[in-house]
Amino acid sequence: MLGKVKEHPYTIEQIINPSLKCTGGENMLEVKERMEKAINEIVQKNLGKKVVVVSHGASIKFYLSKWCEFRENKLFYNNTEITTESPGILKLTFNSENLANIEKINLNED
Repeated sequence: MLGKVKEHPYTIEQIINPSLKCTGGENMLEVKERMEKAINEIVQKNLGKKVVVVSHGASIKFYLSKWCEFRENKLFYNNTEITTESPGILKLTFNSENLANIEKINLNED
């Protein structure tokens, strides 16, 4: 419930309780479903191409929960922690609609 003091940042609270949402907003499950539909459509229409998709940090975390695991409020893919910052870039490689790899792109490379 919005307005109640939470123990964790709001995104983490939504991961703990996927039905939690702001008044008039979406919960984690709704965001994940919307993101899956949109990204699957983008992937299918652009097979073999490179595409850039811009997303809110919480939305991409919810989307990635299809392939990733949350442990101790951290996101893991194939037992490797995936850190996300704002702004941040994650390169997702797909094999059809299946995620084949996640790579973090470093914005601070010299």
